[in-house]
Amino acid sequence: VLGHQATASILTLHLQNQLATAQEMAALGKVSAFVMHDLKNLVSSLAMVVDNAKDYLADPEFQADMLETLENTVAKMKDLINRLKNMEEKSELAISDVDLFGVARQSARLAGMEDLEVVGAPVLLRVDAEEVQKVLLNLLVNAREADPASDAPCVEVGQAEGMAFVRVTDQGCGMSNDFIRTRLFRPFETTKKKGFGIGLYQCKQVIEAHGGRIDVNSEEGRGSSFTIWLPALVTGAGTVEQV
Repeated sequence: VLGHQATASILTLHLQNQLATAQEMAALGKVSAFVMHDLKNLVSSLAMVVDNAKDYLADPEFQADMLETLENTVAKMKDLINRLKNMEEKSELAISDVDLFGVARQSARLAGMEDLEVVGAPVLLRVDAEEVQKVLLNLLVNAREADPASDAPCVEVGQAEGMAFVRVTDQGCGMSNDFIRTRLFRPFETTKKKGFGIGLYQCKQVIEAHGGRIDVNSEEGRGSSFTIWLPALVTGAGTVEQV
């Protein structure tokens, strides 16, 4: 009896160790997926710079935009490395007065879309500019990948009923209503063959942390439109932080 009990105890301990190891590996896999997604967006921005440089490298204006994109990308990679060292999530948002129109234009440059025209006007709001910029960068990269034949997606910034909005629209493959309803914002769910299913999950978390929301309209074969809604600070012109 004692032998059987000892064997059962040893087996239970062994199974517990296996479960703990499996949980650690699962957690590591999730962290790796988030890191890989951030790297994917940064590499995509650099790839666009390289592609455009083949045609516009001699253009002084392009050179200035290229240097700015490289500097911002290096800064974001350093930030990613620091976060990996600490292995801690951002504890709080760095809120400041920001112009959403300026954030959208900067995001387009980071995505390698220097010629993209952002339609609309300045809208002042209090947000973490870096986090909102990451959301827009993700949406722009997704739009470009969904519609690679197009030069750029359509980006609109505006204000309605006390809310600021920025809308990214593409003419790509689109999504089904069922996918939008049941899977779109869940982690590790994606329609991309090489996607991680992380980006939109992160986007939703960031925007909701700011008291906002993301609306999605899409039709298979006809494209998608993602609209970010955030509380506007004031109506009309105001002093804004340059980004």
